[in-house]
Amino acid sequence: MPAVVRPGEPFGPLVHEILPRLDGWLREQRYAASTSRQVLTVAGWLSAWMAENGLAVPAQWANVLSGFAASFEDSTPGKLMAVVRLPALRRFLVNPESHSTCHGPPPASGQVESEIAEWGRWQRDLAGISKRVVDFRARWVRGLLTLLDNGEAVVWGDLNPRLINEFIAERGAGYATASYSLLVSAVRALLKWALAEGRVDRDLSPGILKAKATRATLPKGLTSAQMEALLATGNKNLVAEARDRAVITTLARLGLRAGEAATLTLDDINWDSGHLTVVAAKTQRRLVLPVPPDVGEALVAWLRLRPNAEDRALFTRLRAPIRALTAQGVSGIVKHVAERAGLGVIHAHRLRHTAAMNVIAAGGSLNEARELLGHATIESTYVYARTDLESLRTLTVPFGRVPQ
Repeated sequence: MPAVVRPGEPFGPLVHEILPRLDGWLREQRYAASTSRQVLTVAGWLSAWMAENGLAVPAQWANVLSGFAASFEDSTPGKLMAVVRLPALRRFLVNPESHSTCHGPPPASGQVESEIAEWGRWQRDLAGISKRVVDFRARWVRGLLTLLDNGEAVVWGDLNPRLINEFIAERGAGYATASYSLLVSAVRALLKWALAEGRVDRDLSPGILKAKATRATLPKGLTSAQMEALLATGNKNLVAEARDRAVITTLARLGLRAGEAATLTLDDINWDSGHLTVVAAKTQRRLVLPVPPDVGEALVAWLRLRPNAEDRALFTRLRAPIRALTAQGVSGIVKHVAERAGLGVIHAHRLRHTAAMNVIAAGGSLNEARELLGHATIESTYVYARTDLESLRTLTVPFGRVPQ
């Protein structure tokens, strides 16, 4: 699958482990800040490409990096930067010593680690945050607690907005805006726990300076005209057309990730109550989502033509072996339909953004968008609040009717 430049928060298998270590390695190697930002950006593209091709972190990187480099077409935005910065990224990834240990501040004290552990348990048990996200946040903010360590205990009373902002400015120096936002989000999560557990006696979050939002950090959905073009695109194979329309409608209306759609089974739909159950990929939360009429109609049209399969997957391959589509297969459907519609390269995650942005554009709350997307915390959904509402309203798709 071709690489695609993805603005906004990075995602994929490299986000929680490799990217923070890559950042530390680039600092140790004394790369210029501008160069480091570009290498981290290309690493984010690699992570997204791996996710949409169903690839995990490999034992050997040579084939993965070769495939990623070959996936850039001449017209792909960012190809030149990828070509120029891949050598540095390759040096980091192929050298086990460079990413087998966590680069960054010196090891924290036992007192700091005890507080980090307490915070981690609270996030997992009460907020349902996955261990990967918990560990990722800890790497961002461990240094802040180290500043409060007097050798015997973590003195929370020393914490104040000025100290927090100075830490964020130093810790986030040289980061791209999207990564800087992850740092701020992790600090906010720590302060939320500290207030709830009585470590601090007042909410310090309002005093934290926010990262400047740029167009590159804002999610990008599809317009009404683009969505209609996707849904109206025909196919000589009527079975494939019904399946592809069902996939696209489900993704765009329910905000599912490609991998989540791929795991759906026939048993996940309750036709009597009009609900669909899906497990959120990142948080493992079990979401029960209403099935809008247009989604139901598209699914029924597909299921009437669905071939007998080896399993009970909702969306299946059409060629032998007939079984569940992979995440790569789901994203590939969106990509190929978009190309036939003349829309260029579009992947499944754009439809997830479209679903959330339509909720906001229609007057829904951030909490409603959060529930639709399955985010563990409202902070993950804040990015949609930074988008101009008047622009969002142009995205509202007249769902409820399926183009003939």
